[in-house]
Amino acid sequence: MDKFLITGATGNVGLSTMRYLLEQKDADFEVVGAVRDVEAARKMEGLEQAQLVNFEFDEPSTHAEALNGVTKLLLIRPNQVSDVSKHIFPFLNEVEKSGVKHIVFVSIVGAERNRVFANHRIETHLKKMGIPHTIVRPSLYMQNLVTLHGQEIRKNSHLYIPAGAGMVNYIDARDVARVVVELLTKPGHEGKEYEITGQEPMDFYKIAALFTTELGREIKYARPLTIKFIRQKMLEKKQMPFIVTLSLLYGAARNGKMGHTSSVFKELTGSEPRQLVDFIHENRKVWKK
Repeated sequence: MDKFLITGATGNVGLSTMRYLLEQKDADFEVVGAVRDVEAARKMEGLEQAQLVNFEFDEPSTHAEALNGVTKLLLIRPNQVSDVSKHIFPFLNEVEKSGVKHIVFVSIVGAERNRVFANHRIETHLKKMGIPHTIVRPSLYMQNLVTLHGQEIRKNSHLYIPAGAGMVNYIDARDVARVVVELLTKPGHEGKEYEITGQEPMDFYKIAALFTTELGREIKYARPLTIKFIRQKMLEKKQMPFIVTLSLLYGAARNGKMGHTSSVFKELTGSEPRQLVDFIHENRKVWKK
């Protein structure tokens, strides 16, 4: 019987993956969530009865117990971890010595082309390892509009994003988790790379219009220069490696490299991914004044 270890089990993709796996009745696998704080994680919906293990990438003493008996690993890099050579590679060295037979890595769109991305370095490292792996590259998460831009939408009634007139194709993190579950539970995905997008690319003027309609007040799309965006995120105490990555992603959108649509989600799940308009409606209370 397979045993799955889910890193980042309290994050957007990891938590949804845990929930989907735990919902499967008569499952022929065991699932363990790797978390920084087991007691806090147990208070999250869906994890009350889950099997959890204390784990931190930068605490080698937690690695052996977390990997005990694991055959498949979901690897998700925490946003705050930028020095992957120091904090991720030592763990992957332990993974190579363990019984893990397959690694699914949640990377980011464009990571294969941009060496600045920490995920690029992880992808390169995985290809040098002796364990079969699968790489998932999601486009921007819809959840970013809550976690990264929620306050500015609610308080300032604008989207402060340096993407120009470029297009993006948001994907719901829950849909990324659905893909991950397919990759963990079904054979034949080893050595493959999948890019996951939403159904419809749109620019931020249209996205702002969706917010305007849903919230009943005008939400404008501000188009700051990248340097102004970086300064603003620094004032918000975001970590610089994360700010740089986000700026590069919005720059890619501005340059016309984020407006495509992938059919991978439907091919793997048999259904269409969630639509942004529905996500905004579902979470409208977040942005209400």
